[in-house]
This record gives sequence, C-alpha cells and structure tokens, in this order.
Amino acid sequence: MSAEPQLRWRCRSLGDGLLASVPLNEICQAFDELHPAGAPSDAAVFMRHRLDGLQCEVTVFFSPAVDELGRRFGAHLCYPPEPEAVELVVGSATALR
Repeated sequence: MSAEPQLRWRCRSLGDGLLASVPLNEICQAFDELHPAGAPSDAAVFMRHRLDGLQCEVTVFFSPAVDELGRRFGAHLCYPPEPEAVELVVGSATALR
C-alpha cells in the first residue's frame, strides 16, 4: 500500500538552530552531488525555524523528488510544509508548488 499523496514529503528535525549548520551543510553537499548540473524544478530542500522562548528548532523538508536523500538523512514521511513558513536551503523554490 502506498503512502497518501500528501505524505510524500520527508522531514527531519535538526534540533537547536545553533547546531543545525553542520547537518545543513552535509545535506547541501549531498544534494549538489546528486545534481551537479543543477536541480530539476521539483527537487529541493527547505528549512523551517521555530522559536520557542530562547530556543530555535530547525526542521528540514525534502521534496518528493529527493526522497532518497531524505531517507539517507533519517527523514520521515510528512505533509508538505506551508510555503510561508519555510525558506529554500538548496534546489528549486518551485518544488513547493
């Protein structure tokens, strides 16, 4: 049985915003290795910051076109992110459409 269509994205919490830069760099590097000539329009990784008091939690979202990359980084199936709540990390911003 396949996953619901809206559960085709993958996401993973990277924890505290101060510590997220190392895994974010690794994700960007791996993405660039997959798409050395440039990303297709449906391939992207997005990031959401959530502020809770003084703590900032970072979550990354992998579009369905980079499902295998998401799996490699331990991301689980999730709903697509809200466009106004995320920023592009790497790839094409049109992947949110």
